[in-house]
Amino acid sequence: MVSFEELEKADVFDLPTRTLVEAFYKGTDALAEFAKSVMIPLLRGQINLGDKEKAIVGTYYRMYAWVRSMVAMNSRIHFQGAATAARSLFELLLDIQTLATDKTGASVERFHTFPEIERFRVADNLVSFCNDHRNNTRLDDSHQRAFMSKPGKRESIDQTIVKLWGKTKKGKPNRLEHWTGKKIRERAHDLGLKYDELYHESYPLLSWYIHSGSTGYAGLSSETIEQCFGVSHSIAQKVFLEATVICAQEMKISLALDWFHKAIAELRLTPGKVLVEEQIKILEETKSKLGATK
Repeated sequence: MVSFEELEKADVFDLPTRTLVEAFYKGTDALAEFAKSVMIPLLRGQINLGDKEKAIVGTYYRMYAWVRSMVAMNSRIHFQGAATAARSLFELLLDIQTLATDKTGASVERFHTFPEIERFRVADNLVSFCNDHRNNTRLDDSHQRAFMSKPGKRESIDQTIVKLWGKTKKGKPNRLEHWTGKKIRERAHDLGLKYDELYHESYPLLSWYIHSGSTGYAGLSSETIEQCFGVSHSIAQKVFLEATVICAQEMKISLALDWFHKAIAELRLTPGKVLVEEQIKILEETKSKLGATK
């Protein structure tokens, strides 16, 4: 039997990279199972949701889907997929926290209004492209033209943009790429130090594996690239746990379940528990081998 003193002196970094990575994967798997068995059934049972609740629950569903995708991608070859999922989870966490802290309803209104604005923008771009290349492109823009040609559609879109997002310095409707009207770094900063730190800690790293170029692999060993898989899972767990707590508070789940916060605390420890178990195995094997040689 390994003593506590022996375990305390053991260095977790003596463990193989694959073991460390697997521990983080198991943490994500445990989170996905908790969401599947506890959060999702309770959320689906909610009725008569308000606009704010619909926005928060819908965002949480998307995050849950990403976590399930990370569990399905159970191979180190998916290190880029894991990084993409973790980055998207971080962006959705900023959404869900922005919605949760909205006291006036302005953010919630922007959230629900933005899809129509964005669809019009994309349709407008496609139609403009087809107009510019009418004799050369085979793209079919009939659906987009029908969408845009509805009487008063453009005027209505512009009025809504001005109402919710204002005008540019030139006095035109302020067409934006995100429903908050802010870039991600600004959104993280505005939500507080915790989110600002998480942005600086993780977002550039995760972006390397999404964007083109060689930054994500140039000069790195295969072991280092494999570690990206584990780091992505570690970030994803931190983010999804935070979102789970926010969603549970907003939907009163954490009040209904007196064991909720204890369960969250246990989930935070999952990777560490796996690593401790692996360290115990190594120490016991070492002691056994030493005993056999005496």
